[in-house]
Amino acid sequence: MKKLWIGVFAGLVMASGSARADEGADLAKARECMSCHALDKEVVGPAFKSVAKKYKGKAQAEDMLVKTVVKGSPDAGGFHWGTKKMPSPGARVAVSEDEARVLVRWVLAQ
Repeated sequence: MKKLWIGVFAGLVMASGSARADEGADLAKARECMSCHALDKEVVGPAFKSVAKKYKGKAQAEDMLVKTVVKGSPDAGGFHWGTKKMPSPGARVAVSEDEARVLVRWVLAQ
């Protein structure tokens, strides 16, 4: 019986991780992130895998990227990727802070 519960728990944990991954991908499509980004190639913005590689292990990366996703790049400077800027919410689909956190965690996990 103990082995059965361990197996059920492990299955739920694995399914939960998969559901979170699907949530990020689904949200990226729903908020039209994929209009400017792709998983593995530059479009208008950088590839999500390139973003993950650039910010891997950087302590403040998640918070900085969440802020950028919510508000866009700052008007003065604030470039995160060459001279390309994230548009402000008025120029694209708005994303809440909670949604941005899901998106950024998904991107950083690539």
